[in-house]
Amino acid sequence: MRAAILALALCVTSAAAASPAGELLERGLRSYAVGRYDEAIAAFQRGYELEARPDLLYALGQAQRMKGDCRAAVASYRAYLRTSPPERSAAPARQNLERCERELASAPPPTPPPAPEPQPAVVPAPSPPPVVVAPAPARRRVRDDRAAAVLAGVGGAAVVAGAVLWGVGEAGARSLADATTYDQYAAHGADADAFGRERIAGIVTLGVGGALVVVAVARWSWLYTHR
Repeated sequence: MRAAILALALCVTSAAAASPAGELLERGLRSYAVGRYDEAIAAFQRGYELEARPDLLYALGQAQRMKGDCRAAVASYRAYLRTSPPERSAAPARQNLERCERELASAPPPTPPPAPEPQPAVVPAPSPPPVVVAPAPARRRVRDDRAAAVLAGVGGAAVVAGAVLWGVGEAGARSLADATTYDQYAAHGADADAFGRERIAGIVTLGVGGALVVVAVARWSWLYTHR
C-alpha cells in the first residue's frame, strides 16, 4: 500500500490544486490514501472530464487496480502511457500494467450466466364449442290441421246426407201409415222396404257423420290447448 501511494504521489507531484481538476485530484488522493477507492475513482474520472490531465489517468488506474478491477486499470494505464509521460512516471505505470495483465491471464474465464430453464409450452385451453340453439318447432295452429278439417267436412256432409235419407224414408213410411184407402196404400206399398232401408241408411249416415264431426272437434280442441 505504501509503495502504491508513493508511486502515485510521484506521478502527480506536478498537480496544481488551483484548478477544479486539481481539487478533484487532491480529493481523490485523500480517499485513495484511506482505502475508499470508489470515491477516489469517481473523483479522478470527474477531474479528467473537466481537464484531460495524464496524472489523473495514472491515479485512476491505481485506484482501479487497488479496488481489484484490473481490467479497467489496464485501460487506464495504457491511456496514460499513450501520453508519453517522463520515464520516472512511465516505469511504475508499465510495471503495474504488466502486473494486471499477468493477473488477468491467470484468472479463470468468467463463468457464463446459467441458461434460462426452458419454460413449458403453454397450451391454450380449447375454446368451448359454440352453443347451437335449435329453432323451436313451429307451433301448429288450429286452422292448419287439415285432417280435422277433412273429418269435419266429411262428417258434416254425412250428417246432411243422413238427415236427407232419414227424412225421405220417414216421409215415405208416414205416407203409408197415413193412407186412408187401399188404393193409397197399394200405390206405395211396394216402396215400404225401400223406405225402411232409407231410414236405416240415414240413421247410420247420421251416426258416422256425427262421429267424424266429434273427432274433428276433439282434434281442434287438443291443438288449441297445446299450441
